[in-house]
Amino acid sequence: MNYAHQLATKERQVRDVLRRIGKIDNVPLRPIVPSPDEYGYRNRITVHVQDGVTGFFARDSHRLIDIERCPISREEVNRQLIELRASNPRDGHYTLRAQSGPRIFSQTNDAVANALRDLIDNFIPPNQGLLVDAFCGAGFFAKALLPKFERVIGIDWDKFAINAAIATATEKENYIAGDVADELRRLRGASTVIVDPPAVGLTESVRDAIVDLAPDSLIYVSCNPATLARDLKDLAEHFAIESVTPLDMFPQTAEIEVAVHLTRKQEGRFLPEASSTLRG
Repeated sequence: MNYAHQLATKERQVRDVLRRIGKIDNVPLRPIVPSPDEYGYRNRITVHVQDGVTGFFARDSHRLIDIERCPISREEVNRQLIELRASNPRDGHYTLRAQSGPRIFSQTNDAVANALRDLIDNFIPPNQGLLVDAFCGAGFFAKALLPKFERVIGIDWDKFAINAAIATATEKENYIAGDVADELRRLRGASTVIVDPPAVGLTESVRDAIVDLAPDSLIYVSCNPATLARDLKDLAEHFAIESVTPLDMFPQTAEIEVAVHLTRKQEGRFLPEASSTLRG
């Protein structure tokens, strides 16, 4: 499938799943953001070694396919793969990375990750109060958005990622290792909340905590349109969907990244005329 066809297919898939699962009739879909690199973009892979074979498992199988080179990975990763294969490694799993540093979650396509960060930056006007970055990792979004907020709080269950965020934190930043739902329930007065959950999406308790926190703006970053659609269906009672932007974080695969910008719905109020009419 050529790249233009891939992009069109993924864009259509996002629209269709939001309609089917999320029951969103008029999806405010923006054009998909392409990857600058169709191949050679992945900054890490995990390969497996078993009985002298080094490679990836076949889909839905325990059969290991011998891999000499990964075409969607960066050259630095493929050099490590060559070195690993030449070292007669023991059976096991090996993560090969283009860059050294803390072994914490990060996006696999640096160029599209930067485009995602810039997109989110454009959603948010300057001179904001409190940003809450849930599932923050090492603070990729929080640190980029710091100039627009008086305070930033990041939350993640991964204490190693939180320690990495704390290592470069300013006085305006506070990073917490803990349960996202529990920590959200302790907060008040957030102007913006960002959530970037794993593929399983948001738990019901996290969704409830976001509704209770009632931020003016909610930004949901997802790598799984199906769980995104499920969560948006639940959140739609309290938040209006301003835009849905697919991003091709994973060319040559079926995976899609999506960024959704939502704003809090205002509580309805009776006008004086309506009140007098109701009183009869």
